[in-house]
Amino acid sequence: MTWDLLRNMKKTLLAVAGLVLLLTGTQFADDSKDWTASSGSPDILYRWQEFDNSYACFLEFRDQQQGTGYTTFDAAVDYRSTDLDQDKRPIAKTDNEHIVTAPNRTATSRIPNCVGVIQATVTLIQRH
Repeated sequence: MTWDLLRNMKKTLLAVAGLVLLLTGTQFADDSKDWTASSGSPDILYRWQEFDNSYACFLEFRDQQQGTGYTTFDAAVDYRSTDLDQDKRPIAKTDNEHIVTAPNRTATSRIPNCVGVIQATVTLIQRH
């Protein structure tokens, strides 16, 4: 009887330990920044998230003036690259994106070799 109890306790401890590890990973993975007004149009908001292991930044865009149709615009995203200068500091680069948002949906974009977003400048906004 004691062996069965010990075996059940071991399974329970392993299940709890696995759950703790899973929840801890989820907490660290969800490190989105706050919504920020873009340069060029304060109605277009963006936020970004960077995952250490992927060396990429994931962006979401939304239009506060979103109507029943789509909104399209160009976004020049200034970011800190994984490339380093001679002083071992990240080099600032710009990535140009064409973004389409829809009612009740954000648009997403991924910038590879990114360790942080500096700002997003929006131009050529068209609301349909």
